Amino acid sequence: MASVRLVLVLWIYINVLIKGIQASSCAMVHTPASVVLAGSPVSVSCSIEDDCLLTKGKDFRVVWKIDSDFAPSNLSYQESNRTYGILIPSLPHTADIICVLCVDDNNCQIVDGVTVEVGYLPTVPKNLTCALDVTQSNRLLCRWDPGQETARLPTKYTLHALGDRSEKVQYEIPPGEHFCLIPRNSYDLLSELEVYVTAVNVLGNATSASLKLIPYKTAKIYAPKIKRVEALRSGCLQYSWSLSPSQAWLLFNFSVELRLNNQIGKEMVFSFRKEQENTIKVCDLLHGTDYISTMRVEFGSWSEWSDPITATTLMRAPVGQLDTWLKVNDQDAQLYWKPSKRFRANGRILSYTVESKEPKKTLCVTQESHCFFNLTKWIKKVYLRATNAMGSSDPTQVPVYRKKGLDSVSNFRVHHELANSRSETSVLMAWERPKSSGVTGYVLEWRALCETPEAPLSFSMIDKNNSSAIVTGLRPYKPYNVSVYPKYVDGIGRPLTLMAYSSQKAPSVAPNFTVVDTRHSQVELRWDEIPLEQRNGIIQGYTIYFSNKRGDLQAKQTKMTNVVVGNLQPLTMYFAFVRVHTMGGSSNGTVQVLSTGRIDGMEMVLFVIPACIGLSLLVIIVVFTCLGKHERVKMCLWPIIPDPANSSIKRWTTTDSLKGLPTFKEDKDPVLVYLSHFSLLDLSEKEPFKSDYVKESQWSGDINSRNDSHNSFQDRGSCDSEQDRDSIPYATVVFGGSYQSHSPPLPAYVRSDSTQPLLEGDEPGSPPPYENVSLGRRVPKVKHFTAFPRNSAQSEDNEEVWEEFPMLRSLEIRDTDHN
Repeated sequence: MASVRLVLVLWIYINVLIKGIQASSCAMVHTPASVVLAGSPVSVSCSIEDDCLLTKGKDFRVVWKIDSDFAPSNLSYQESNRTYGILIPSLPHTADIICVLCVDDNNCQIVDGVTVEVGYLPTVPKNLTCALDVTQSNRLLCRWDPGQETARLPTKYTLHALGDRSEKVQYEIPPGEHFCLIPRNSYDLLSELEVYVTAVNVLGNATSASLKLIPYKTAKIYAPKIKRVEALRSGCLQYSWSLSPSQAWLLFNFSVELRLNNQIGKEMVFSFRKEQENTIKVCDLLHGTDYISTMRVEFGSWSEWSDPITATTLMRAPVGQLDTWLKVNDQDAQLYWKPSKRFRANGRILSYTVESKEPKKTLCVTQESHCFFNLTKWIKKVYLRATNAMGSSDPTQVPVYRKKGLDSVSNFRVHHELANSRSETSVLMAWERPKSSGVTGYVLEWRALCETPEAPLSFSMIDKNNSSAIVTGLRPYKPYNVSVYPKYVDGIGRPLTLMAYSSQKAPSVAPNFTVVDTRHSQVELRWDEIPLEQRNGIIQGYTIYFSNKRGDLQAKQTKMTNVVVGNLQPLTMYFAFVRVHTMGGSSNGTVQVLSTGRIDGMEMVLFVIPACIGLSLLVIIVVFTCLGKHERVKMCLWPIIPDPANSSIKRWTTTDSLKGLPTFKEDKDPVLVYLSHFSLLDLSEKEPFKSDYVKESQWSGDINSRNDSHNSFQDRGSCDSEQDRDSIPYATVVFGGSYQSHSPPLPAYVRSDSTQPLLEGDEPGSPPPYENVSLGRRVPKVKHFTAFPRNSAQSEDNEEVWEEFPMLRSLEIRDTDHN
């Protein structure tokens, strides 16, 4: 079995080898250029051999593959009988072009292929520079940047140099190098030279921009060396220097610059031309002062600065006056001083001496810039001297002002905005002049806080015509106490002091609160102030933020270090933190969790007891009011309305009707509730009742009718007293046509506003009590007030009417008497 498998494998191997040999001898692929420019068209042809076993006696076709993908059929073509080609319009990268023979769709064989390299034109050389190497070789060194290069396409560089009086010279650059040394015999130092570089590869060439230069001006000189410095008596320094040994052969004139820096940070630069002895002398320097000196030279271009060297001028005695600031408190004196603009130490100050002449006494000797001593009342002036190794300065006179408490300045303030726009180490202070005259100047003093040991006091003397000053040299984010004193002829004014920052930022830390008291709807919080050294600015205020799990946010601002936050929900968990603000920013404290409490018994008692007391007082007031105003309350709730069945119109008066009834304001419409008289209204058949009450026009007519009716009763004394009084109609009797639905005509009537029953009728035809006549009924029209007819046919009916309407009987009697 194993032998069978071995025979089968050998047969397959031999078959593949035979086909490979047949395929390799079937075709040849050719391309005009094996290297092309990226994006350029590529043409490849495939020639089929006549004795190719793959095509002999068979129908075949040629297809192309680019790397592993088949090329589109529209790119291939047939050049001759057995030659086939492909034209690729653009080849972006290096690729393998392969020729494939296909006998049918499933039998394709690779016969040959070619690799086409894709490259780019050489990069244009950039940053071409040339400098003259002023050494013994004295050659011109040129350098350039080659840009991106391709290893498969090597680039060759050539430097071209063309002078005014010389021919064009070319220098081939070895592979891998991007610089060239032009020999001294190829150029003139003082003549113009044009230089450029060309790069060439198989695809093309590129040329750099040309550089025109004068070799002399491109010379690079090494930094010189300061050999020796000598201090002269006149306050001068003399320097000896030389070039580097490799450039010492140069005989050209050089420009030389000497830079001096003293200990106070002042920089001075002196320029010279080279001298034969290579020496330089500078004068007008401060005596006894250290100067750090460096030097450079120019030969076409400036060299680097030399190594620094320190030189010290000779000392002499100090000269000039010191600025002083004397503060006197009884016999305790504090004297501060600093150099003025006219003071020259001329060396290192060894000590300062404070003394008095009357009496002659040395009060203080110190190396500091301040001194504290006792000052007796007889001393009017003190004197200050500065001493160095060469002597002492002339004494500075310091007057002693014992009068204090004079007027101070006003509106002393800090302009942070202006100060920050200038520098982070300065602040602008401003004030207003005192109202009193005689100000000779101002003293502005400041001292840094939060320093250990205590920082020294600094001061500045301000002219009397100025009302502002800039304090410099401050440390950012650090607090300073700044004070201003007005100076008078005979004394010092009261100071004004405030805290100032040259620049501010957010505090370094933020406070964390402590819960002082918790209730059901409010909490009281308290926190400690931030330490002064961590504030980084003036505290503007605090903001306390509260939020619950629902996301409800509550914020409260305060300038205190405690706060009571209300409007909270009982038995609710809250997340809270404190934010502290300065002019430079804000910082947040740690988020803390707290919970509100429940309403306890004491709070409930404190709430219920006042409520009960208030309610009790209200009940007592109402009861006493009802007892004291019984009649009025009774009339308001249950007004007394006369019973017409048990009343006589003769006894009804305005006074009786108004008794016990509440009064009405003038701006309210009168309500027809007070009844005293009858009025008879003659209503035509064409004008039926349209509502329970008669319209305003009808009432006005009724009033006129009532007046006419009263004129007919003037002979009766019982009505004379009521005629002149104002009365409100109790009811109006309307006469009209007979009822349409009843044969016996009955008078219609209109009910009043009373709620008490007036009359009751047992007859089925009579209208219900207190109801207006329906719209379908009619009453006969009468032309004037009159009595019912007294004929025999209707006498019995009239009597029944009088029994039901007793008040109409009085009216009947009144009419009878009149007639």
